[in-house]
Amino acid sequence: MPILTDRQRIELAVSAYFLYSLASAPGVFVPAGPALETQADADVADLRENLRVACLEPFADLTPTKKQALLRRLDRIKRQAACDWHERPALGLMLMLWCFLKDLVDREVLILWEGSAMDKAMRKLLPMFEHGFEEQREEMAACERASALLGELQSEGLYL
Repeated sequence: MPILTDRQRIELAVSAYFLYSLASAPGVFVPAGPALETQADADVADLRENLRVACLEPFADLTPTKKQALLRRLDRIKRQAACDWHERPALGLMLMLWCFLKDLVDREVLILWEGSAMDKAMRKLLPMFEHGFEEQREEMAACERASALLGELQSEGLYL
């Protein structure tokens, strides 16, 4: 396995961390009815676990001290980028993060290996909010916010 720089580790973890933070917020995922509640709870738990693993994978080979330092940096970056997220609907944020991640993957800035925790999370997540893409206006707005998020992260020295 190649040696990763601190920047590369953060770049690998940041989208998973954004999604994990949002998916872990109370009331983000509400089942469509009581009959679906058990399956939805299991799906959301599986999604959160895959995102948690994807957040931590880039730091697995580091010493505890170095790992904690990079996790603090990751959290600082998330807090700066997400300072106004509490004012936005969860679906809009999820769509923005999907567009952000899709852009990185499409440009091969980020590779989602088939079967990886992040790949599993994305496969689980897409059907959960796919209806948000039904309105082209929503998708365009999400992509514009994703572009702004990328700009913020680039000002932090990421994804250059």
